[in-house]
Amino acid sequence: MSMGDVKIEIDRRITDGTFTNYDIIKGSVTLVVTNSISLNWIQVKLEGVSSSQLSIPRVASVNSRRRDRDKKDKIVRDVHKILYDTAIVFPPDNVRQVSQAKEFTLTPGNYSYPFEFKIPLNNSCVKMTGITNKVTFNSKTFDVMINNGNFNPALIQNKAQQLYSDYISGTPPSTPGSSQAPPQQQQQHSYHITSQLPPSLSGNGEFASIKYYVKVTCKRSSFFKTNLRAFDPFIFLPLDLDEYNRPLNTVGGDYEEYREVFVRKELIFKNRIPEIVGVKIPPPAPPSKSEPPTKDVPFSFEIRFRHPAFLIPTKRPSFKLFLISNLNPDRYSLAKYERPEESNGLGVVYLQRLTIDLICTTAVSVLETDGNMNETHMGKNEERINICNNNYQNLKFDLRKCKINKKCDASNVRLYELEIPKKYFENCILPDYLAPSFKTCNISRKYTLVVTGGFSAEKIVDFKNSIEVNKKIKYVDLDCQNIKVLSGLRVTSHLQSNASRSSTSIVPPLPDRKQSQTPPVTGSSTSPVPPPSAHSTGDDSASYDSSPGGDLPTYDDVMRESSYQNDSEHQRARRRYRQHEQYYNNLE
Repeated sequence: MSMGDVKIEIDRRITDGTFTNYDIIKGSVTLVVTNSISLNWIQVKLEGVSSSQLSIPRVASVNSRRRDRDKKDKIVRDVHKILYDTAIVFPPDNVRQVSQAKEFTLTPGNYSYPFEFKIPLNNSCVKMTGITNKVTFNSKTFDVMINNGNFNPALIQNKAQQLYSDYISGTPPSTPGSSQAPPQQQQQHSYHITSQLPPSLSGNGEFASIKYYVKVTCKRSSFFKTNLRAFDPFIFLPLDLDEYNRPLNTVGGDYEEYREVFVRKELIFKNRIPEIVGVKIPPPAPPSKSEPPTKDVPFSFEIRFRHPAFLIPTKRPSFKLFLISNLNPDRYSLAKYERPEESNGLGVVYLQRLTIDLICTTAVSVLETDGNMNETHMGKNEERINICNNNYQNLKFDLRKCKINKKCDASNVRLYELEIPKKYFENCILPDYLAPSFKTCNISRKYTLVVTGGFSAEKIVDFKNSIEVNKKIKYVDLDCQNIKVLSGLRVTSHLQSNASRSSTSIVPPLPDRKQSQTPPVTGSSTSPVPPPSAHSTGDDSASYDSSPGGDLPTYDDVMRESSYQNDSEHQRARRRYRQHEQYYNNLE
């Protein structure tokens, strides 16, 4: 018969359900006890799990080729605890410090326990050797798995042989990562990387997933009784920071100066004839009746980003598009006929189509070990998303209108440019469900932007005539590698204040008296447990004292504060980063 039920719930009112680095994640545990129940403790965990899985073809051996032929592919899985924090919410600290009791009895009634955690900046894998090496067993695939990789069945045998060999030789035991540790243990330890917490990730099945949740465990005092557990998953989006944990695209101080990156590809319209030919009549010579010479018209299609190249879902494009020429615009005018403001038509090009695709590349790794040898399996999945597919009917541009580019290219060639107005591609907006670019221990996500321009040297008369369209349009592709997709979340003054607080100083406040009228709680060998004592939650004031006589802000303080995102913009940036239904299942 059930002794009770437990529920855990996160407070999502302030964050709109999306959390980021340095957020204080709050909530409550509700325990409904129908019959008296004895517990050791009630623990709340804040967890983030990065899981990757690959199917590896089995290699048939010479002696068992027929037997191995019938076996299915081997499933290997890698699970990393990228976020891990815990708090005991029952019994309270003051009771645990004075009581010798190992178990406590809760009488029938409703109980509520608040909790708080601060979400850190970086992952926790490297710091958690004990927890990350926790062995788990998959009852579906019969695989032994750990947070640091995938153990195969030979592990236990090889480990036993290694320990026995060390015992015989008198070699002292070693710890992973130490200088005396075997090479395979050192390799396992180095398999973890320190990086900013990655975003929530779902929709890829078991191939790659990153899930965040809080979990409550009511530890029963009897080994033979099932513990009560409950989960509440939440969505995480990281702050936009560079590799030095500084705000991106900040100019000034020690930050990187303004730079641009571009991708450019040339296109040539051959043997063109000017639409207008000026004739110079030096008297008394008659007008020239010769045919005007044909000319090639070279130009380049270019996309230009501010460094680093980035895009933010739901935001207008951050790049610019140009037509680039290394020929003086006078070539395309009637300047030598004393009419420089008029075009001879030679430099006219027509933009007919613009297609922009985003290639999402998810790469995973799985470390497999038998205790002696390590093998890393790699996998990759690509998805192409069409961002926009614009058709224009003879959108005219004239290279005569090019302006000189103030910066020379790498070959010091003078260039002239004509910008394509953003209004012609302002619908190039990334969908809000895209995960920001990231790299963690076993999963990474990167993006490539492919911009395809379709140009013609002359007007298309009938756009329904596929023969004419295909004959006249020439296409040029711009492949923009490693485009950073950002979350759009930047540091606010409130988050900066949270960042300066120690995680250990975050203590849940007392529950509201009106909501905490619950039946008494008794320990197995003590008197009724008193209510938890009040604790200070710490000072959330600024990092410097602005009162008279206080320390003045440093230059770094001023620069940091100038980069803060204002609260209203920050709340808008906490976009609806929806997750696949897979995200809310199989949390353990």
